[in-house]
Amino acid sequence: MRLSLAMIVKNEQERLAHSLESVQGLVDEIVVVDTGSTDRTVEIARAHGARVEFFPWGEDFAAARNAALGFCTGEWILVLDADESIDARDHGLLREALEAPGVQGYALWIRNYLRSGAIIGGEGVAQRNDGLYQEGSQFSHHCSRRGLRLFRAQSEPVYRGRIHELAELYFEERSLSVQSLEAVIHHFGKTDWDRDRAKQAGYLQIAKAEAHRCPQEPQAHYNVLQEALMVEDWPAALGAAEAFLRLQGGAPLLVYLGAAKALQGQGRHLEALDYFSPVLAKEPTNAAALGGRGESLWKLGRHTEAQADLLQAMESDPGFTLPFITLAGLLRDQGDIEMARRVLEAGLDQNPRDESLWIHLVGLSARRSPERVAADAWDALQAVPDGGKGIWHQIVIQSLLQRDSLAEAALVLQRGLEAFPGDPELKALEARLGL
Repeated sequence: MRLSLAMIVKNEQERLAHSLESVQGLVDEIVVVDTGSTDRTVEIARAHGARVEFFPWGEDFAAARNAALGFCTGEWILVLDADESIDARDHGLLREALEAPGVQGYALWIRNYLRSGAIIGGEGVAQRNDGLYQEGSQFSHHCSRRGLRLFRAQSEPVYRGRIHELAELYFEERSLSVQSLEAVIHHFGKTDWDRDRAKQAGYLQIAKAEAHRCPQEPQAHYNVLQEALMVEDWPAALGAAEAFLRLQGGAPLLVYLGAAKALQGQGRHLEALDYFSPVLAKEPTNAAALGGRGESLWKLGRHTEAQADLLQAMESDPGFTLPFITLAGLLRDQGDIEMARRVLEAGLDQNPRDESLWIHLVGLSARRSPERVAADAWDALQAVPDGGKGIWHQIVIQSLLQRDSLAEAALVLQRGLEAFPGDPELKALEARLGL
């Protein structure tokens, strides 16, 4: 069985090489469809053995995806994005799956890697990284879901949806056999928050246009909700959640939590409580709902109830770090700085590489305990060497310079510039040190 890789790309010179290297020896053909790159994407693709085709971008991911499928010549097709990869551990499992008689496709795990567990995804709260794969091992958490990404070549267009395009409906409508496979697609797009947020702003406009065109389609409103939450467009997120609930009962968790988050973002905490209730009625220990309700209770001045919810959320799922951060904020505002610190440290005991917890601990020290900030920043860098957006490096360097430890400061600066080569503050320190 010949296996083709189908990929659509645009300006992915930073990520593409790793993705294509990860499938060497797995796929028999690499098809990369470029939708308008202006960087070295096409050159990199060809250097890795890809056949590059071109498709004009029309703000329709399904159309581009189907074009890529049409260029493939293999009996089976694996669909990846440029910020995704396959670990060598799963190559054998994937090749073996192609020989199963009668199976038309496989739903694989898609791991969306994260730098923090303080995230709620469409499938629930972030999970701690189990460390089973080399791919993604540097990241503390992930949100995972199933996705139909490996299937036999079809004679018709497979994908639907201008955004968050899906192949599943095509196979369901034709009663084609799709099985689950315990192989993983490793997705790194969520690990660069600034880059991902910029992309989501464009995706939101596509999602809004699709929902306007198909107002009776729940999935279209769900797509708007996902993108609006990413860019904190609270009115759009609330409107999408309400539209989904009008159209379809049995809404996914994200719809209720998304509506609550949108209300919280607008300062409407009393109304937000109503959206946590149906989740907790079904799942009394749901960490996302408990943590979210605790935040609103805090903002409403109901501190005792808030602390109870947040503590229960932390106990229910210690890998979900947002309740630790929220409780620390509540305690900080009450003036109990030492207890706030202990809460963050408890979260780090459970999640030592969680960047958000380190950010809040260093921030707490910077504001309230200057004598601790350099030590905290140093500990943060040991846990997350490319974290802190250069700020942790700056704090440590300044502390070392005050002690005339020039060699150590130069070493930390070098590491900072490797992680953040264009950071202006680090470049200024480089000039100051004469490096």
